[in-house]
Amino acid sequence: MPSIKILPDNLINKIAAGEVVERPASVVKELIENAIDAGASEIVVNIEQSGKRQIRVVDNGSGMSREDARTAFERHATSKISSESDLEMIRTMGFRGEALSSIASVAQVTMVTAQKGAGSGTIVEIEGGTVRNIADAAAPQGTSLEVNHLFYNTPARLKFLKSASTELSHIIDAVSHQAMARPDVRFKLTHGKNIVLDLPGSSSIRERAFQINGSELSDGLLEFTGGRDNVRVYGLVSKPNHDRGDRSYQEFYVNGRYVKNASLSHALYSAFADLIMRDRHPAGFVFIDLDPALVDVNVHPAKAEVRFRNQSQIHDLVRDVLREALGSHGRPVEGATRQNFTDRVREIVVDFNTRSPADQKAYGIRSGSLNFDQTAATGYITSRSELDVPISAVLYPLAQVHESFIVAQSNDGMALIDQHAAHERVLFEKLQDQVTAGNMPVQDLLIPIQVELGRSEQGLLKEHLPELQMLGFLVEEFGGGTFVIKAVPSLMTGGDYKQLLIDIVDELKVHGKSGKMDALRNEVLSVMACHPAIKVHRKLSIQEMEGLINDLFSCRMPHSCPHGRPTVVRFSMDEIKRMFKRL
Repeated sequence: MPSIKILPDNLINKIAAGEVVERPASVVKELIENAIDAGASEIVVNIEQSGKRQIRVVDNGSGMSREDARTAFERHATSKISSESDLEMIRTMGFRGEALSSIASVAQVTMVTAQKGAGSGTIVEIEGGTVRNIADAAAPQGTSLEVNHLFYNTPARLKFLKSASTELSHIIDAVSHQAMARPDVRFKLTHGKNIVLDLPGSSSIRERAFQINGSELSDGLLEFTGGRDNVRVYGLVSKPNHDRGDRSYQEFYVNGRYVKNASLSHALYSAFADLIMRDRHPAGFVFIDLDPALVDVNVHPAKAEVRFRNQSQIHDLVRDVLREALGSHGRPVEGATRQNFTDRVREIVVDFNTRSPADQKAYGIRSGSLNFDQTAATGYITSRSELDVPISAVLYPLAQVHESFIVAQSNDGMALIDQHAAHERVLFEKLQDQVTAGNMPVQDLLIPIQVELGRSEQGLLKEHLPELQMLGFLVEEFGGGTFVIKAVPSLMTGGDYKQLLIDIVDELKVHGKSGKMDALRNEVLSVMACHPAIKVHRKLSIQEMEGLINDLFSCRMPHSCPHGRPTVVRFSMDEIKRMFKRL
């Protein structure tokens, strides 16, 4: 067995870098946090080759003295804490003193810094954790930190980096999160010669949300504020009819720090429990200000996660504040009253019994067989004569439940059909067939529709425009973050094209960063099928129900929608009898 040894400092730093510096975006995040702690009012980030070749962060903060500049790259060197008790009252973004030493151990770093009124500044040059030069240098107040050839001496780490567009997207997200947390600070991000973000300082988080994400998102957000027991909860949340196709726009900030916390995410969904469909997602920029002693920010190497002392109380507070905000904006009626249900059943029975005998028999029920018990307060269908149903798997539609689910009779019982999921499956397979045949009918729009997207979305969409055109969705870049929809697949005619494109971009964020459109095609087609599909709370005639059922069971996979939800739930007569204790 080999003997136990103390690791050398350079290896310790590389191991620490593996925890703190995951990718170029991690470097950007750490350096911006240092700039914010230094009191900067302006932070400029320049990157080359998506951060792989160079990352340069320049701020106008307080700067450092020569001695501090020399010490800053030592492991666990920090001005933020000095005792164990300080860990319980952390108000700064950085505090562990790991970032600069970790970055310098896996890159070539040059820092130039100067304090206000100092005769000269200081330049520090480090390569692979080894100091190569420290000297006086002319410099304005603040700090410029240049990181070149990240992971040049750890090629295994370099291989784990993703495509240029993916790494750039992560950097944009990192800058955006910091900018959202500090709307008063000006942020600028350039990639090569291109300006990616240019965000002037603002006193409003709504204005910041508009600067980063564009009007399509920000216009659908409502402001909220509340709290109790010296805990303040505020921010922006999507209106119920402005939900999204994925979780991309769910951001949580605790004392100005962007964090991930499963309990906060659950609180957001709890507030929307009865307001959005199951496969849709709320957007939310939720800020929580509280006593630093009530939250532990030292539970993750990159400070990305936090733990609350009273987690359940914070969860309930966030949920309640969001519910109150959504409630003030108008919540839907909880459901039909018993009398409304009774009236609806009566209408169904009357409608059936007024049909001709031939029409009635078409649905597998003998003429005049449905009766309504006028004395039954619940409005049940109380009797039915012998059924005349062919021995087959055919379903005969009878009615709708809350104009969302079709009630149908089968030869051995009954079935409930999700009308939205069923229609999704039908449209999805039609779109699949058209794409496979290379014959996607398109409809040119008489008036092209403009859609404004955020910075990270723009690059992702541009990368996939040719593939989207192959799917019948013709979109062109207009400039200034705006795209124009010029044509759509014919099956989409009459839909909400702007929201459809936004949902496709959301899908690209989740599945398309690798750029492999073959793997993405079905996900995009499922989004396209969802939009024109029959929605819940839409009244259908018996003929429409019958047509939908026929179309569904003509599909290759009729029993689930493209998202995997069941389209049909069946109940045999034996199951029904057991529920009523008759077996």
